[in-house]
Amino acid sequence: MTTIEATKKLAQAWPLVIALAAIVGCSSGYSSGEKLAPVTGTVTVNGKPMAGINVMFEPVESGGASRGTTDDEGKFEVYFTLNEKGAIPGKHHVQFELKGEGVDPNLIPKKYAFGSPGIDAEVKPEGPNDFNFDLTK
Repeated sequence: MTTIEATKKLAQAWPLVIALAAIVGCSSGYSSGEKLAPVTGTVTVNGKPMAGINVMFEPVESGGASRGTTDDEGKFEVYFTLNEKGAIPGKHHVQFELKGEGVDPNLIPKKYAFGSPGIDAEVKPEGPNDFNFDLTK
């Protein structure tokens, strides 16, 4: 086969390569296979909502943690993976962290911070799982 013939065959196959890449790209959402329950809520610090608080639901038993971040109204929704909303049903330790430029990480009391026991919460398989946490000193 000459170089010209090989180039023509490659050019003919190119649309197939593009189609396969599009199919793989559209279906590349990773699925953990875990049964998850939706989890939402609101976090306040001394009664005031605060944006940028990282919320982590860590299962007491085995399994991976779910995380979310509060918006300007203190509302959050947790994700198990980048593409999967929710948390594993069961008992969790919920911990909080505030990071970012110009913020005081000490606004989150240590008893609620990452690495602490946090707050206990039960994620129900069928919900509702809407939690309100007021982090007080």
